[in-house]
Amino acid sequence: MSEFGNRLRKLRRNADMTQKQLGKILGITSAAVGKYESVPNSYPSIEGLIKIADIFHVSIDYLLRGSGNSLHAENNVNGELTNSTVIQANHGGTVFNSGQTISPEAKELLYIYNNLGVRERLKLLIFAVDLEEKSKVLQ
Repeated sequence: MSEFGNRLRKLRRNADMTQKQLGKILGITSAAVGKYESVPNSYPSIEGLIKIADIFHVSIDYLLRGSGNSLHAENNVNGELTNSTVIQANHGGTVFNSGQTISPEAKELLYIYNNLGVRERLKLLIFAVDLEEKSKVLQ
């Protein structure tokens, strides 16, 4: 097993997540996750690496080399530091995401999210993905 595979498996297990659950979040099969974890020199795409790093709040450098476990650049939201990749800038108390202002409700969700532990964050993410899929079916 590759070092990347060991790190991925450890992160996934520490989050009480199955290969199937991680695959669902990443938009791949559980077999692909298993391959990354067990086959030497088997890696996801760059986009996949970015998603994995975001899910587990680690750097890509950590995933690939085991070093540099730094989180995303910190941004200030209502006086609170957060490591969310959603937040791109904070100008005079107004938070922007891709040029659009984030609503007070979204700020509150970010605040709640940032106060959760890793396992709870992943449970929330899985719930959100399920909810999104159900809403697509109803449309």
